[in-house]
Amino acid sequence: MNRKFSVPGLVLGISAVIIMTLIERVVIPAYWIKSLFKMIVFFGAIIIYCVISKQNIKTVLHITDNRPSKKLIIFMVAVYLFIIVSFLILRNQLDLVNIRDNLFAKEHLTRENFWIVFLYIIIVNSFLEESFFRGFLFQAVKPSGTIPAYLISSFLFAVYHIGIVADWFNPAIFILCIAGLMGAGIFLQYIEQRNDNLIASWLVHAFANLAINTIGTIMILTL
Repeated sequence: MNRKFSVPGLVLGISAVIIMTLIERVVIPAYWIKSLFKMIVFFGAIIIYCVISKQNIKTVLHITDNRPSKKLIIFMVAVYLFIIVSFLILRNQLDLVNIRDNLFAKEHLTRENFWIVFLYIIIVNSFLEESFFRGFLFQAVKPSGTIPAYLISSFLFAVYHIGIVADWFNPAIFILCIAGLMGAGIFLQYIEQRNDNLIASWLVHAFANLAINTIGTIMILTL
């Protein structure tokens, strides 16, 4: 890929994150409306980049025929357990009732429909984010250097999630969460690069979301 495509890829990536942050923090639509916007904005940026760079979408997303390594299952389980254990350790620092009420009010979740939303988050949303951050954005910036690509894609991944977690934590936990999100982005990118296939990082991301939704289910049903 020609190095000149790093600039439009970066501009498209930053623009998409800004648009989604404004939608999250200013427009504040219902969850399904926001998800529709996210699909349009993220995949719109990817498609525009495909046209500009004259590459097919599998190349831009780095979806290959390489099978993920067998060790990936260990990573998937380890990520799930890490998130669950971290929650158990930090739960006294979290305003769980506020988080639950925020989900009910902001995302229009109910005890009847939350499982549909959670399935979407585990399967579809994880693939959408991996396609955008670990696929398109990383591959677009990579010609300018692997390390900058790691840092930029993971940083924008963390920034994007600020709008989601900003009201959930006290300042110290908020900073820790953002640092953790950036670290998670770097980790997922490493998985993607190690397996030479976006599908690998998607599977790990899906298990991370499964852990988060396990926690969410407990809060919704028990608090």
